[in-house]
Amino acid sequence: MEPVLGVEDAPFDERLNDFYSPSVSLNRLRPRPDAATAPADLLLRALEPPPVKVRHIPLVDLLRKPYRELSDD
Repeated sequence: MEPVLGVEDAPFDERLNDFYSPSVSLNRLRPRPDAATAPADLLLRALEPPPVKVRHIPLVDLLRKPYRELSDD
């Protein structure tokens, strides 16, 4: 086969290493521990509490304990 645009065709098995070459060391691709963790109840602290009550108890008060228990894991 004649070269197209002056480029010679190489056999497929010789080109396999050219298909994917990582630019980052594979050791750096391992998961890293989180540098900073946010408190589990951050949303409850940051947002305005909704005017919702469950059996006359504000929803924020009901959710605060379960959110804090999430961070105990």
